Amino acid sequence: MGEKYFFLLSGFDKELPYGELRALISILHPEHEIIKKDSRIVVVKTLKDVAEEIVDRSAYTKLSARLIFEIDTNEKDILSSINTSLLKDIIPSNSTILVRGLTINGASLNKTELEKKIGSLIIDEIPSLKVDLRNPESTVVFISSPEKTYIGILQKIKPKRVFYYRVAGRRPFTLPSAMQPDLSRCLVNLSRTMIGGRILDPFAGTGGIMIEAILLGYQVYGVELKKWIAQGALRNLKYYTPSLENMVIGDARKLMFRKYFDSIVTDPPYGRSTTVPDHSLTNLLEKFLYESRNCLKDGGTITLVTPENIWIEDTASEAGYVLQESYRIKIHRSLIRKIMVFK
Repeated sequence: MGEKYFFLLSGFDKELPYGELRALISILHPEHEIIKKDSRIVVVKTLKDVAEEIVDRSAYTKLSARLIFEIDTNEKDILSSINTSLLKDIIPSNSTILVRGLTINGASLNKTELEKKIGSLIIDEIPSLKVDLRNPESTVVFISSPEKTYIGILQKIKPKRVFYYRVAGRRPFTLPSAMQPDLSRCLVNLSRTMIGGRILDPFAGTGGIMIEAILLGYQVYGVELKKWIAQGALRNLKYYTPSLENMVIGDARKLMFRKYFDSIVTDPPYGRSTTVPDHSLTNLLEKFLYESRNCLKDGGTITLVTPENIWIEDTASEAGYVLQESYRIKIHRSLIRKIMVFK
C-alpha cells in the first residue's frame, strides 16, 4: 500500500486542485488511500514514486513529502514532537540536510525562526548530519495552517515558472481566448486517461490542450474547423512537440473517427463565434455530444469546459453520458467557467 505522504495544493481554486490530485492518483496508484484533506493539504497512503510523479504531472500540486509528524500548530508542541530517533531511520547518516517551512491560510508562526530551531534540534541530536543551504541530500519540510502542522521529508517540489514558456501569449500563435497551459493540463488529468492512451480535442483552437497532453505521454489528435487557426496550432505543436502534430481540419459535428479514443478533452469556441457561424454554442454542443459517441471507446470520457450559463447536462444524459464531476472556476470578474467530466 505504501507510506503516508502529504501534498500541498495550489490556492488557485478551492476544489479543482483536489479533483486533479484524485484523478491523477487513481491512474497512477489505484490501491491508494486518501487519509484526509485539510484545506490545501492532502494526506495519502501511496508509493514514493507516485508521490513524486503526481507533482511532475499535475498543474496544481505544489509539492509532496513523506509524512513524519502531524501536530497542532504551536511552536512548543512542534519542537517537542520531533522524534530524532525516527529521523535517524529515514535520513542517511553523514549526509546533508536543510529545513524549509511554509505557512498557509494565515498561520501566525514565525517560519524563519522555526526553521532555525528545528534545524538546530536535529543537528544537536544527530551530529553526523550537516546543514547544506544549496544542495542538501534531504530536506525536512513543514507546512503550517492555523490548526495543524505537517512535517516530513520532501519528495518533490514543482519548479517555479514551470509553465512560463508555454503561456498562451508566448506561443508562436495565439488567440485572445486561448486557454492557459496549467488549466489545459488539469483538464487532461481530470479525464483519467491511462498514460499512453488516445485523446481527442475536437475544438483544438491554438493547440494548448494538445500540447499538454502530448507532454504527458498521450497519443493526441486535434480537429479545428478554421484552416487558419489549424495552421496556427500546427506552428505551436511543431514548436513544443516536434513530429507529433496530429492536426486535422474538420467539423466537431461530423467527426471522422470511429471507436478510436479513450477520452475527449476540449474547450469549445465560445467567444470565437465566427468559428461556428449561424449556430449557437448550445446547438453546437448538442450535435457534438451525440456525434462524439461514435469516436469514443466504451467507457470513454469527455472533459468539457463551457461558460457557466450554458446547460448541457440533460443533453449529455440523453446522449448516453453520466456526469462524473463538475467544477466552477472564476477566470476573471465577468467570466466563470464550468468544467464537467462525463463518462
